[in-house]
Amino acid sequence: MPTIIAATDGSPSANAAVEQALAEARVSDATLDLVGAWSAPPNGTLGAPTYMSEEVFYAGRDSIARILDDAKARAAEGGIQVETHLVAGNAAVEICRLAEKRHADLIVMGSRGHGPLAAALLGSVATHVVRNAHCPVMVVPDPDRANGHKA
Repeated sequence: MPTIIAATDGSPSANAAVEQALAEARVSDATLDLVGAWSAPPNGTLGAPTYMSEEVFYAGRDSIARILDDAKARAAEGGIQVETHLVAGNAAVEICRLAEKRHADLIVMGSRGHGPLAAALLGSVATHVVRNAHCPVMVVPDPDRANGHKA
């Protein structure tokens, strides 16, 4: 049975990617692994001085967890076998790592997300994944840009 990885951060582009991944999973009778990553403090410790407070760190984690739960519910409604992965760290690295670990056949992700400096680093996560993934990557455009709107 094929395995599809869908990355999400709740952005419009990521939501469109999840919908595309759901459609791909239905057509190919694939299992779907949903992954959401949030930034972890340096060295993975909250005790050391860091660029974010524990409150901000946990709020980010909880937000991504809710996004994954919502996407999982949509998949379950469609009869798609789904597993969620909530990971701390660099989103691009974690997406590639999970895809390799799960022997994914396809990664589906949005062209841009809610990441820091989104405008300046437009598509940096997608670019990294396309360059480093062991399997094909489908990049779904931002719905506003796909409909002729400028972000």
